[in-house]
Amino acid sequence: GTVVIMTTETAPMTPPPTTAPQPEPPSSYIRTTTQSYISRAAHILGPDRVHAKGKSVIRPSVRIHGDYGAVVSIGRYCHLDEGVVIAPTVVDLEVAVDDDETKKNARENFPMSASSSSSSTGFSTGFSNHRRRNRDAMMKQMRDRFLADLSPPNHNDSANDKDNDNDNDAAKRTKPRQKALPLSIGSHTRICRNTVVRSLSIGSNVYVGSDCLLHPRSVVKDCCVIEDGTVIPPDMVVPPFSRVRGVPGRVVGGLPE
Repeated sequence: GTVVIMTTETAPMTPPPTTAPQPEPPSSYIRTTTQSYISRAAHILGPDRVHAKGKSVIRPSVRIHGDYGAVVSIGRYCHLDEGVVIAPTVVDLEVAVDDDETKKNARENFPMSASSSSSSTGFSTGFSNHRRRNRDAMMKQMRDRFLADLSPPNHNDSANDKDNDNDNDAAKRTKPRQKALPLSIGSHTRICRNTVVRSLSIGSNVYVGSDCLLHPRSVVKDCCVIEDGTVIPPDMVVPPFSRVRGVPGRVVGGLPE
């Protein structure tokens, strides 16, 4: 009894050719005296109020609003990815908003319930692809509305009031005097693609994922991870060494010290 083993040889499968992203030429960046690299396609509005400490990278299509009258401070070794928008918080100086009204407006900004976030992906485990597409569309609508609300503070100059004496009282009711608050970003912090930041501050050693929305007056402490697609609600304070996920964002875990 001779045993004959028949084998068939198959050619190894070769992966389809992929096109590697071409590196950006050095000429497309401006190197500052503090060794920061700022893309020529970035939009730095009011550069005299944008203070970068150095050795940071600001990619194309980044928009930083120093034109609000408040200082935007960026630490060392920061990375702002493509499509990031940085704008200071704008507050009213004359109109006191009722706390219940503030909470109502905050709830209206977050139409998705907290139960729609899971422990791993931000989606309920039973979500179909159709519902995921609906969520992506909703996030895009929220981002578009978030960007549409961006506007410099209304100083309500007296010179303008003289030209509108008859409408002075109505203007004060509808357009109260406003002020932009300083915004600071700590060192060794990365903010990924298409994220919009309107916080008061982001600490050092923070990772903010893609497509996040950080609402006005929010604060992110040091050494935190904000996962992709997270929406930080107004006035939220993220403690140090926290991992945040969801819409609205919630602390879902901690990071090792």
